[in-house]
Amino acid sequence: MPEYIAIERQQLIARGTLESIVRQIKSRETPLEPMVFSTDNCQRIEIDWQGDIETVLTRLKPSTTPTSAKRGRPKLGVISKEVTLLPRHWEWLRQQPGGASVTLRKLVEQAQKDISLEERITTSQHQLDRFMLQVVGDAPGFEDASRSLYRNSKVSFEKAIRAWPEEIKHFVLAKFNDIAEIHSGNK
Repeated sequence: MPEYIAIERQQLIARGTLESIVRQIKSRETPLEPMVFSTDNCQRIEIDWQGDIETVLTRLKPSTTPTSAKRGRPKLGVISKEVTLLPRHWEWLRQQPGGASVTLRKLVEQAQKDISLEERITTSQHQLDRFMLQVVGDAPGFEDASRSLYRNSKVSFEKAIRAWPEEIKHFVLAKFNDIAEIHSGNK
């Protein structure tokens, strides 16, 4: 089950599922609107904190009301977005069996499977750096921590984050160690 953390003023104030975080935050006497992040990929989750616990939880859940079905569209969560390609790319896609959508989905699926070690490392570094910028971007040592992250220098990273709040420090160090494991080929 996915885990999340809630952070307010550089302090980790809740950890758990999205539902448990909402319940923890909304049951506090002092109203808060913390930033919430996935612990897996450091992605920020936008939550509208207005209303009571049930109202906030309802907005988190995907809509279960049936949408008007369009002919030929499977109910698989297909989302229509704009794709910009050169004319030669569109011509190639038109010639593929199944058409442009099927071919693009296959290409994306294959690219996700074929991610290189370097791409995994870079993606993880960017995710952690973005998290640090949002949470402790104005804290002493942020710039040094960011540089150390991309150099994979654990000693420099630990030195840079020394003055950060304990729980934030532990979280970013654990993520740094995950990236180091990717570097070493153990993950």
